[in-house]
Amino acid sequence: MGDNKTSTSLDRSDLSDISLRGFYVISATATALGVVIVFVLNLATPLEFTQARFAELSMEKGTAPLVFAIIMRLFFLCAMIVAVSIPSVLAMHEMLRPIRKFLGRLKMGKKPQASLVNRAKRRLINLPFIAIAVNVGMWFFIPALVFLYAYLTALMDLKTAMVFSVRASMVGLIATSIAFYRIESYSRRKVIPHFFPNGRLAELQGAANLSISRRIRMFFRFGSLVPGTVLLVTLLTIQWELDPTVTSVDEFGRDIILFTVVLSAVFFLTTGALNRLVARSIVEPLNEMLRHVDMLGRGDFSPRIRVVSNDEIGVLGDAGNRMIRGLADRQTIRTAFGKYVTPEIRDEILSGRIPLRGERREATVMFVDLRNFTPFVENNSPEEVITGMRAYFTGMHQAIRRNRGVVLQFVGDGIEAAFGVPVPFEDHADAAMRAALAMRRALDELNAKRSTQGKSTFAHGVGIHSGSVLAGNSGSEDQSAYALIGSTVNLASRIEGATKELGCDILASRDTVRMLKGSYQMEEQPSRFFKGYSKPVVLYRIS
Repeated sequence: MGDNKTSTSLDRSDLSDISLRGFYVISATATALGVVIVFVLNLATPLEFTQARFAELSMEKGTAPLVFAIIMRLFFLCAMIVAVSIPSVLAMHEMLRPIRKFLGRLKMGKKPQASLVNRAKRRLINLPFIAIAVNVGMWFFIPALVFLYAYLTALMDLKTAMVFSVRASMVGLIATSIAFYRIESYSRRKVIPHFFPNGRLAELQGAANLSISRRIRMFFRFGSLVPGTVLLVTLLTIQWELDPTVTSVDEFGRDIILFTVVLSAVFFLTTGALNRLVARSIVEPLNEMLRHVDMLGRGDFSPRIRVVSNDEIGVLGDAGNRMIRGLADRQTIRTAFGKYVTPEIRDEILSGRIPLRGERREATVMFVDLRNFTPFVENNSPEEVITGMRAYFTGMHQAIRRNRGVVLQFVGDGIEAAFGVPVPFEDHADAAMRAALAMRRALDELNAKRSTQGKSTFAHGVGIHSGSVLAGNSGSEDQSAYALIGSTVNLASRIEGATKELGCDILASRDTVRMLKGSYQMEEQPSRFFKGYSKPVVLYRIS
């Protein structure tokens, strides 16, 4: 919230991306559009004043005078456009003063005061609303002044001057509405993203907003009220000045139909443009949110919704950005967590599926121990030890992971792994056996590479045993870890130790061998006793 009140991301390098010229162009073109509409409707109105103007044209002798008369009327139209547009452009210039002052200080390399930043931001958000008030006032005041002058100089009668003045004011409401939405659209596309890089426009104090429902109501009222008012005032005026002895019913009907057709065509086009502007102001932000939802579905949490309004859609965009940041933070934690525990354990912990009191599971446990590790540490630099250990653990870990195994922990120069927990599957004994053979191949490849580099080679022992384990969260109340407990774990560790005595690299218990579904080359070893076990254990040497 503080960012929106005291600072922006703007610097001098951003100034080339910001242009206020578009606001002046919008103000001038909207005014020009209104003047042209008024001119067309006035020409199509079957009043004595306009009919006399057409009569003057028809009375012109020859082509040249007629062309000259038309050119003069077009020149008058252009003069009116320029005359009316100048006040609107000057008014826009004044309305942009805080924004221009703010940008001017940035261009000079000066840091704007917090009060100036806030004033510029409020003016940017309030600009369309201020423009409405100014333009409506101008469309009521200037036509009244112009047609009053026309009446006082005897250019037209009072009744016609009043009709034309009211009509111009009504058309001005449509032109003002178009200017409002175009100014708003230009601000959102060109300026607001620089002033509000983090969104949160709704948090800016003193900023006006127009809700979605009010936008729709405003469009409906202007789209229906203005044409109806223009038609009603015109019909009443024609009725007042109608002389049945001069104008026939057929002629009167044709004139009214012509005017109605022109009026309908003009407002069909203008309200259509206004409808597109209103729809765009609602649909474009929603489409951007839908694009971000699609990106979220694909796992991309990097983009942020561009929030450029303080209405319901803007509030929704801010909420969406908070949600995206939360999901991104969770994904970051999830990824980092997965570097310390395996993804299966991570997912089980985060989902809450691991019982705090533990559970009994059938699983295969594997212990791996690197041989002659102490001499390796003593005879090599710390950097070489860490590099060698990382290469060894990486190869072993990948072999275990490819066979659905889970590394429970790296202990010094050893590895404790399990198959069938925390996510159970039936052939966990075969998976452990395949992993042990893959680890043998990975170790051979690593040793071949180290030999070519003139480095010492590695050797390890692997012990495998299957049975019932107690699986769950172990540790203290403040720090827990997923662990396996029970005689199955202890015996697997003892079997790994027996590989040194028997001079082999992989040993598996009879309990594991009985569960195997695949065929492996193995040799039964004499039964032996292990410390803490009353019964002899039969082991198999895996070739």
